[in-house]
Amino acid sequence: MRNHRRRRDQDNPWKTLITLFFPQLIQLIHPELYALIDWQRGYQFLDSELRKIAPRSRTGRQTVDKLVQVYLRDGSEYWILIHIEAQSHPDPDFEARMFTYYATLWILYRRPIVSIAILADNDPNWRPSAFTQSLGGCRVEFNFYTVKLLDMDEEQLLNDPNPCALILAAFRRAMRADTAEFMLASRIELVRLALDRGYTEEQVEQLIRLLEWVMVLPEVLEERYEQFLEEVKREQNTPYLSVLERKALREGWEQGVQKGLQEGHEKGLQEGHEKGLQEGHEKGLQEGRAQGLQEGLQEGILTLLRTLYGAVPAEVEAQLRAIRDVATLNALYPLAVSAGSLENFAQQLAQQQGD
Repeated sequence: MRNHRRRRDQDNPWKTLITLFFPQLIQLIHPELYALIDWQRGYQFLDSELRKIAPRSRTGRQTVDKLVQVYLRDGSEYWILIHIEAQSHPDPDFEARMFTYYATLWILYRRPIVSIAILADNDPNWRPSAFTQSLGGCRVEFNFYTVKLLDMDEEQLLNDPNPCALILAAFRRAMRADTAEFMLASRIELVRLALDRGYTEEQVEQLIRLLEWVMVLPEVLEERYEQFLEEVKREQNTPYLSVLERKALREGWEQGVQKGLQEGHEKGLQEGHEKGLQEGHEKGLQEGRAQGLQEGLQEGILTLLRTLYGAVPAEVEAQLRAIRDVATLNALYPLAVSAGSLENFAQQLAQQQGD
């Protein structure tokens, strides 16, 4: 189950990496393009437009697609679209899908498009770079820019001050990790590099979150990793080292439990006047703990969703608050982490309730 979850989750860090560190990623993987872009004019993600045209991969959910609008340095209103696709497993239809994106985006926008494929698989022989089709004297040839993660020098990545280099190094380490101990040592090494390079507090927090997402550990080693974080936290006085997901779960649960216990206490006192103070107090506390646990789990999931994906729609929050079963709520935590977006979480939540 853990290996299956790990494969399913591998794409989520890519989407987060592209969203949080887009300029740095382009600088690292395509310096020529980076030099052409006017970064002072900003950039805009066009995710809703991309979802309308996204073709499905026959090999399942193994891709991450991002569409970004940028301006060039020539000072005019001229702008281009950058389509980035991160592919974690070989796909025989990959070239055709890249061409489908390109052709559809051209039809919709009539703007120049730069298509970038990040090949994050571990097959050295799989190197898609072009789509060609020829029939009856009519020929189409589409070439796209590719970055093969296996080709990147790990030592150079570790020495590169670009924050994205640490995450690419983490992907490489995760691809070739043969033991959990190696993964733990690698995660600790990369976290230390992130702490020592003078990044902003926000960047360090984001990098640590991504490193933990990419380099999955069994529970027993997660405990050792948490001990390492606690030691570093004491040494460097860096309170932001806690994992965002676990922090969200913990805070949400504690808030909900405290609220439930307080309400239970008050309910117990009220019932105590009617049935006997002691009996009502104990009953109220018992009911309050149960209610607090439910509400704590609900608040934890909502906090986690907001941390990962932004504002939670009212209908999704209402669905979550309607769930009272503790086992069901516990099962929603990994679903929230692996969903990749609020839309996917809402769909899977609806399916789960319909079963």
